[in-house]
Amino acid sequence: MKKATQIVSLLVATVILFILFDIALMMWQLTPISSVSKYKNVKSLRWHRKDLIKHFPETIPSGARDPRFYYRAGFLQGGSSIELRLQMPVEFIEKVHATYKLKAKSIFNGAGKLPTGANNPNILPKWRFFTFPPDRNETPAPQLLPQDFEIMLLSSNPYKSMPTDWNHGESSGVSISKKRRVMIYWAEDW
Repeated sequence: MKKATQIVSLLVATVILFILFDIALMMWQLTPISSVSKYKNVKSLRWHRKDLIKHFPETIPSGARDPRFYYRAGFLQGGSSIELRLQMPVEFIEKVHATYKLKAKSIFNGAGKLPTGANNPNILPKWRFFTFPPDRNETPAPQLLPQDFEIMLLSSNPYKSMPTDWNHGESSGVSISKKRRVMIYWAEDW
């Protein structure tokens, strides 16, 4: 009887440790990373869909002012998101804008009416941004971009390439405001 009690105690302890490990893993996965110093590490080691971020810079450009970064890992049914916001010199903004305007699948204005609909292959699932809030001390809450931003959609695919299933999917692109000299690289996989 004593041996059976020890086995049950060991099993209960193992289950409790397993649950605690799962909770710790979930908390680690669900805690967003916003430290700019972790950008390169997240981009190269933690972001799982390299094809969605190939347009992101390898490192924070040297001329960048006030860079902001946001990364949230996916967990179970929750999607992952990555953004890099930079304020850059006019020449850099113009060059990037010209490059991605030609590559964009669709272009939208910030705060404008975005295309929706189950059968629309050019919908923009990403329309709120975590790196745009002006106050760095607040926890980021996704914001609509002002009208002066051009949102250039580079990639947008519904789940399993079924044009009616936007419950899951992926999108990536660059949002640029020439007026503010601000650009936001972004990608989502949900």
